[in-house]
Amino acid sequence: MNRCVPSTCLMSLFLLSACSLDPPYEKPDAPIDQQWPASSAGACCTAREAFDHDWHGFIVDPRLRTLIELALENNRGLRQFAASVEEARAGYAGAESALFPTIGIDTYAGRSKLPPLVRTPGGGDSAGSIANTFQATAGFTSYELDLFGRIRSQRSAAGARFEASEADYQTARLALIGEVASTWLSLKASQNLLDLAQTTYETQNHYGQLLRKSYNLGSSAQIDVHQADAQTNTAAVQINTYRMQVAQNMNALRVLVGQPVPPALLPSGVLGESLATADVPAGLPSSLMTRRPDIMAAEALLRAANADIGAARSAYFPTFSLTSALGSLSGDFSRLLSAPAQFWSTALSGSLTLIDGGARRAQVDGAHARFDGRAAAYEATVQNAFREAADALNARQEMLTQVAAQKRLVEDYQEAYRQSRLRFEAGMDSYFSTMDAHRSLFEAQQKWSQLELAREINQVNLYKALGGGWSQSLKVAGESRVAERSRPGP
Repeated sequence: MNRCVPSTCLMSLFLLSACSLDPPYEKPDAPIDQQWPASSAGACCTAREAFDHDWHGFIVDPRLRTLIELALENNRGLRQFAASVEEARAGYAGAESALFPTIGIDTYAGRSKLPPLVRTPGGGDSAGSIANTFQATAGFTSYELDLFGRIRSQRSAAGARFEASEADYQTARLALIGEVASTWLSLKASQNLLDLAQTTYETQNHYGQLLRKSYNLGSSAQIDVHQADAQTNTAAVQINTYRMQVAQNMNALRVLVGQPVPPALLPSGVLGESLATADVPAGLPSSLMTRRPDIMAAEALLRAANADIGAARSAYFPTFSLTSALGSLSGDFSRLLSAPAQFWSTALSGSLTLIDGGARRAQVDGAHARFDGRAAAYEATVQNAFREAADALNARQEMLTQVAAQKRLVEDYQEAYRQSRLRFEAGMDSYFSTMDAHRSLFEAQQKWSQLELAREINQVNLYKALGGGWSQSLKVAGESRVAERSRPGP
């Protein structure tokens, strides 16, 4: 009957070691619609078909692809997030190591003079003689038996925070891809606007010189010359403005890439020469957003907060620690490893807090409050992600319509300017009528460039809002539309 007692105790310890005080974790329901608003709905593929994290398919322009690869390699901000991931990885490894005993070896060698009638470790009376002591011990001290899951809860929390850190890195990586793409597109638009302003300046200056000659011949009034000079100077001011924008975009791109930008990777600035990004299909399922790294990070932190509740609850239960050692002790080094010199020891200690003035209750309440806060943060992250994606999807079709309409407007103004110029050269129309037609064309071209920029940046924003991409079959749709978007000449 007594033989059953050790087995019963071991079985009890085993069952207790499987105990966990973590509350059952339930992922909160996303407080969003299952479908996008009607304005962004349409025929679509499944979530599995629609999503792909590989950004290479989304970025069509090879120059921009290479630039993004350089940024992912050299950007200092992204390196900081990578270091944070390694720090979180080390924290998780440290939390996991607490589940195992720390085994060490201690050695001691001493020489001392003992008082009379004291027996030496090797046996016999010292008689005031000098004695040697040699000791070697292997074992572990204060190994906590995780009977109530405190250490396992802490390990789970550290693991979830490690996952959140990895997701934060992916968020930063996705943001960097989007920022490089947006800055490169802005540089392209600024360069295009600068080219338009320089062309306008040259045209205004040319007709201004013709008007000045006409004034010298007495065919034009002086006020006409001043008005022509004013329009020329206006174009010069715009040139300076766009030069500043180009320089600012170049500086921003240099910081994002982490090195000087190779000239071969810069955009040409030709409006409508190609699309730098692939098109986005309509009617993408809202379930794509669950792949967003910021949502995954928020959900991982929620799981960590849930595990923290279990760790806080374990303070209500006793802790048990085990100490064990095996070694040898001898006064003669040659006999240190002999059987008579060997010894062992083992001890089990336990402790339980009885009165703490409400400290444990406060810890548990605080853990519950942090969980509620993380749950709210998770829901807010999902809602914000849904809003960002819905806004980008809603703007997508409107921007396509605007760009197409503005392109037709540019073509109309080009024809109006061409006819007005011919009438002016034939003496059938005034200078100001021709310059007014040219100014209208310039403004329409400016607007077209700005709308093209807004449309492509909206594509980038939608790419980020959906967490990274969509299906391979939808990735290179932009390349087939290059020919129809060639820039009309002035």
